[in-house]
Amino acid sequence: MRSVDTRWLRPALLACVVVACGSAGAAGAAGPPVAGAVQLTALTGPQGADLYIEAPPGTAAFEHVHVQIRAPEGSDEQANRIINLKDVAAPGGVARIDLGLLNRGATVSAQAHVREQSPVRTAIHRGETVVRLRPDLVVVAVHAPPQTLSTRPIDVVADISELNLETGARATVKLMLGPTPVAEPQTVTVPAGGSLSLPFRDVKLTSAASVELTVAIDGAAPFETDQANNARKIKVEVTEHELVRSNVLVQALGGYGAQFNQHVYAPVTNPPVASLPDLEAKVKALEPQLVRIFYNDNFEERQPNRVRNLQSFVDTVELAQEAGATINITYQAVDVAKGNPVGSMARFAGVLEDLVEVKGFTAVRWVTVGNEPNSTAVTMAQYEALYRALDHELVARGLDGQIKLMGGDLIRNNQRVWFQYIATHMNDVLDAYSVHIYWDYWDPGFMLTRLKDVRQIVTAELPVEARKPTYVTESGIRGIINMPGKPATDPGYWQDGTQISRTNIAAFQQLWFDLASAQLGFPGSVKWDAYWGRYTTTYNEAWYLIGPAAEGWPLFPSYHALRLLLQTTQQGWQVVQVAPWDEDDWKLSIPDQAEKEIAGYADEAGHLTLMGLDSHGRDLNAASADPAPVYSIGGLPPDTTFNLALWNATGDGLSSVAGTIATGPAGVARFQVPLHAAFSLTTVPVS
Repeated sequence: MRSVDTRWLRPALLACVVVACGSAGAAGAAGPPVAGAVQLTALTGPQGADLYIEAPPGTAAFEHVHVQIRAPEGSDEQANRIINLKDVAAPGGVARIDLGLLNRGATVSAQAHVREQSPVRTAIHRGETVVRLRPDLVVVAVHAPPQTLSTRPIDVVADISELNLETGARATVKLMLGPTPVAEPQTVTVPAGGSLSLPFRDVKLTSAASVELTVAIDGAAPFETDQANNARKIKVEVTEHELVRSNVLVQALGGYGAQFNQHVYAPVTNPPVASLPDLEAKVKALEPQLVRIFYNDNFEERQPNRVRNLQSFVDTVELAQEAGATINITYQAVDVAKGNPVGSMARFAGVLEDLVEVKGFTAVRWVTVGNEPNSTAVTMAQYEALYRALDHELVARGLDGQIKLMGGDLIRNNQRVWFQYIATHMNDVLDAYSVHIYWDYWDPGFMLTRLKDVRQIVTAELPVEARKPTYVTESGIRGIINMPGKPATDPGYWQDGTQISRTNIAAFQQLWFDLASAQLGFPGSVKWDAYWGRYTTTYNEAWYLIGPAAEGWPLFPSYHALRLLLQTTQQGWQVVQVAPWDEDDWKLSIPDQAEKEIAGYADEAGHLTLMGLDSHGRDLNAASADPAPVYSIGGLPPDTTFNLALWNATGDGLSSVAGTIATGPAGVARFQVPLHAAFSLTTVPVS
């Protein structure tokens, strides 16, 4: 038997047509009968019809009910019938009588007898109504964002209508995730033929998964014609990350790359000549976007090989040009040049003119004067004089449109004073700034602190008109320098005695650094350095991506990690936000925690790359046995196929293609990457 909710009836009956008969019945022993009106409602549907009789106040039951049914004119006369019932309960003040199957439009009249006790008598209440269709509530549509972040609440709106046009209804509407409510239930009243939009505000979906929400109508009163349409589902893709294409962090990517040792072809390095084509092929295969090369005007310390040293420098520039890189030439020894800025910069400008105009090395686009000047004896005034002398020479030679000036190359010591001086005294000649950042592999938080500190200086402390793109022109990871049984040399060793530059840890953290620098608005970074070689006769450091010639120029893990980044990004692309990310994230007051780090790169033609890793893997040199983290990224182009490439998928330090990922209509990608690995999700081909 259907349960009866009578709360709907009193307001519904106000809209009913009620006919009251006023004739009195026969007198009783205790008093004459009285007559009054009774309010009736008759509703029908596939399950049959019911008559609802509203009892007078204080009445728990009717003594007798006489019901007469008259079929609509022209219909089956067998529908005409009479129903007589005794002791009809009226729970909640409403009696319900089953009329059986009955068409809409039939007329129902009723006499309901109420036995009154004071005085003792029978009251006869009469009424008449026309049978109407029951209500039929339906969830017409559910509206919700197709994708959201697990940290961002959403609004869900349900469109609800009454379809049968004759009777309104009241019901409870629930929003469910499986069997679990995700919002407070709401009570609605929908008039006959009416519609409404019901919002559920600030719905929290905290699990990064594809979820199906259900809006369900429950407990509709009066009982509905059809309950099969009382629910509707909607899918919402909940992701941990989201590409925010409109939030541009870097307007034009300057690129990633490495320092090219200008003495690789010189006697101080003296590699086997027959091995150089192999090195050159590996350098070109790296596809560096930004290369930094030292130039020294004074080669006396290397006499009698000055000519060969200079030719090695030219050959190195040519190698960078053929590798497709934009080239920064850094005039290294400012301590030597400071005594004669005009003469030294004139000679330097002549070298630059020869490279560009004579030799056709048009990839030379940047020049820096002074390597880490805030660690030398040169004064800031002398430093300024060098730049102004070079700027004058470039203008005079017509190279100012070809070559831009990058200033700084600053280490941490006293950097704020130098930045302030450069910004206030050299703003008119500089096009960009540069810094150097090195850190210990066991303390990667230092790199983030340093990046954030530089950003704080450039974007908040310098005058607005002097805020310029800031590059990292040297970066690297140090290991344990003083390890027993090992020569004390940079960059040191991992805990098992392996050169840190040969480890997966160094590659992982270097790639992490590049991504963090992009997230913090740095347009490019240069790894120190690209390949084995010597800068002086005493130089014996091992920061390189490509190992010594004696070992056959081996490719270290950092080479493969950087190559994946280089292969799937391009100079000139924008760096775009990947949420959750807040403008305050770079401030030093916010502690850094291990988490998934993702940088987004895009161009106006629709190319898109997301590069990422989970920084929980920063201490892993071998494959992790932990479950592979799941990445979920929204905000991507819908129904698009991306290539998924991985660095270090099996712990071997190499790159590989994992397959393709399709985003679907919501623009969401879901995939797993081992904790020790990094990924590139990209629209460009990878190999």
